[in-house]
Amino acid sequence: MSGRTKGQRSIARRIVGAIAISGLLVVSGNGSVASAAEQAPDSSDVALVLDYSASILNDARNRARFAGALERMADRVDELSPELVQGDTTVSLVQFASRARDYEGCTDLELLDNPEAVATFADCLRSLGEAYRNGLSPGLQDAIGIDTNYVEAMEQGAEHLPADSVRPTMILFTDGRHDVAGVPNSAVSRAHDRLFGDRSPFALLPVGMGLEAGDRAELTDALEDLRVVRDMPPCVSGSTFEWPDVVFNSARDAGNAVAAALQAGTCTFTVAPTEPPTTPAPPAAPGSVNSIRLTPGDGYIDLNWSPPEEGADAITDYRARCLSDGETIESSEGTSTNPQARVEGLEQGREYSCEVAVVTAAGDGDWTPASGTAIPLGIPTPPAKPTVAALNGAVEVAVEPRPDIEEFRYECSRDGGATFEEADTVTSASTTARIRDLPNGSEYVCRVFATNAVGVSDASPLSDFVRPCSGLLDCNPLALPIVSGILAFLVLGILLALYGIYRERSQGYVLAVLDNVHTANLGRGSRLGLEVVRRPGSREPTQIVANRKKNADIRIKPRRGGRFVVIDKNRSQEVGSGDAIIVLDAIGVRHELVLHAFSTKAASAVATRR
Repeated sequence: MSGRTKGQRSIARRIVGAIAISGLLVVSGNGSVASAAEQAPDSSDVALVLDYSASILNDARNRARFAGALERMADRVDELSPELVQGDTTVSLVQFASRARDYEGCTDLELLDNPEAVATFADCLRSLGEAYRNGLSPGLQDAIGIDTNYVEAMEQGAEHLPADSVRPTMILFTDGRHDVAGVPNSAVSRAHDRLFGDRSPFALLPVGMGLEAGDRAELTDALEDLRVVRDMPPCVSGSTFEWPDVVFNSARDAGNAVAAALQAGTCTFTVAPTEPPTTPAPPAAPGSVNSIRLTPGDGYIDLNWSPPEEGADAITDYRARCLSDGETIESSEGTSTNPQARVEGLEQGREYSCEVAVVTAAGDGDWTPASGTAIPLGIPTPPAKPTVAALNGAVEVAVEPRPDIEEFRYECSRDGGATFEEADTVTSASTTARIRDLPNGSEYVCRVFATNAVGVSDASPLSDFVRPCSGLLDCNPLALPIVSGILAFLVLGILLALYGIYRERSQGYVLAVLDNVHTANLGRGSRLGLEVVRRPGSREPTQIVANRKKNADIRIKPRRGGRFVVIDKNRSQEVGSGDAIIVLDAIGVRHELVLHAFSTKAASAVATRR
């Protein structure tokens, strides 16, 4: 490619035009041929600025159609190579979204006397078409962004239109409004006026693609504000430069419009020749498709249908889409007349209704709904942590029920989950399973896999440890120490009871003598006492009786060796058998008390009678 400046290239074009040799051909828009000996080639600079924002790349159907249009243009460039090398045209290709960039190796292509540049131009068109068809690489998408920025598009394209160009033309292809963050709509008009407001001659030819009918008017207004056709000289063929339309109904129409804009700007490129007009009978309008069948898969639904019974020859494409809760997702497979499609990007487990429409040259037909709905499947998510229960020589494993699962596979491991043996595996449609023939006393952990028509899930979390066992003590490790403790307490209680009985029996019987008058056999035991009985209002006792309760007037605790601890109202004192002590009763009356210890009840009874 030449390294000359744009101004030098313009001078060179004029020189070449002045000395053009005979045989130079220029193909006009209607196919007429003029001799170069009579007319010099037109000099033109064209910047083709193409929209690669997310709005178009997310519409697989339209971008595939526009890709086809670019590829047809590339074929036409190859066909017209002899004419293009004789035309004084320089072409540059630019991509834009949030930002704009030159398409590498495809700018400032000087076609005059340069077949290699013409071939490069064709290759660039095909490569750009392929980028529409397959989408941008992640790195390039990150580089240019996802929004639509008219300001960047115009500024980058203007760099390839020299100030002294005879026929400077910018072709701006887009499918959406200017909507990049941080650059208001007012910046578009300011940039437009700054770049092209007083430029003459100059042409900015917007090509807007399709959109829904409701959005088309707004897009048309925006692109009409950008359109410029100012003082552009006619081609040597005499064709007047015009650009009445800026928005086209379909990707196919937009592709033809770009080709027409190239023809108007270069005066050499022509769209593919058309057959002479005929008036064949219009084909019958096709009816609706029939028998739509839905087959769910992993995040998608396959649709198959029968073509309409009448007018099928007029069908150029089918459209298929699925709907759920206000969300519509359309098939992205591109143009096809096969009665099948796949709608991808669907949510697993969500119910969808689907429908199909025929497409003809006249436009899209009505949507025909399928008779039923479908729910996309996917590889199941792992089950939750299973619960386990120990049995005699077996383990019972259970998981929560799942409506999307056909069966579960249960596995247990005796080495903490390091390995799982085939012998310890059970497959069942039930949410519980028993793995048998396991040795009692060995600890196991278990896991579960879920299976549906698509595949098998990852493993669930490992269960708690479980140990097969044969009885209460074997199945409950804590049971043995608990039972042992209970038995120990029982034995201790029995021993203490026997000791108490023994102690009471070994202490003998006690006889109490109060004031040398009143006697009472207090019995035997570790806790004795006596109560002083008197007439109402009298301080003199009438008798004494045995009283083992805490409210006794005098409490007595026998000790070994014939001694006693005596507790009255004021104090505690120790006394031997047969010794007299002074005690106070409950109302504070002093008494002399003598206690006698006897080994048998009979002896105490004899002493009492005395």
